[in-house]
Amino acid sequence: MLSELQQRLSETYQLDHSHDVQDYVITDPGLAKLIGQDALLAGSDETLFIAEDEDGLALSLFLDSEMLDRLNVADPLNELKPGCLDDLWKVLEGISHFSCVAFKAGQDRKLSLLELELQGEVDKFVSSMRLALEQSETDLPKHLHSWLFDNVRFHDELDAQALDRYRAANDYAARFCHHLQSSLLDSDEQAMAELRQFYRLPISDKISYIHSQAW
Repeated sequence: MLSELQQRLSETYQLDHSHDVQDYVITDPGLAKLIGQDALLAGSDETLFIAEDEDGLALSLFLDSEMLDRLNVADPLNELKPGCLDDLWKVLEGISHFSCVAFKAGQDRKLSLLELELQGEVDKFVSSMRLALEQSETDLPKHLHSWLFDNVRFHDELDAQALDRYRAANDYAARFCHHLQSSLLDSDEQAMAELRQFYRLPISDKISYIHSQAW
């Protein structure tokens, strides 16, 4: 499932798919805590670990094994139901983070934490919306934006700076996805063109674009 979700994201943005996210996944929370040290928040089901030195970039993506088991049983790629969205969004966020870091590194471009979180929120919405539409869901797409952006709850252990960053990412993504929603419903081709352009903008231009296009 992980490779297929990554492939779908790569096709959305026309990204190089040379690094299979599944090769970088760890599911043991003890190992994740050892690797991440203070970076792994208590009770977290998903975290991307990044280490950089003179030899390059090292990535590991922690995805909780029980979460993955639940998602495999639910099989959202064939039948997307509200009950599996939380698990699906966490997995999509991890894949989004991995893909975004790999893309930026390949372009030798900087990536801020705000941009990483903003893109992750956009990718969760777009990926689940496209899945629902492909499965001819009529009710679920009406609620996705509200479920993802209005009912958000942030981790209790986030410090003030991180909390501000997550809130900003949620707000910017909510605005952009609200703007994008109608074209996703009416013209997938138009939406894909806009998404691909947006993906390649630097964070300052992404924010400016959101202010110019969204409410």
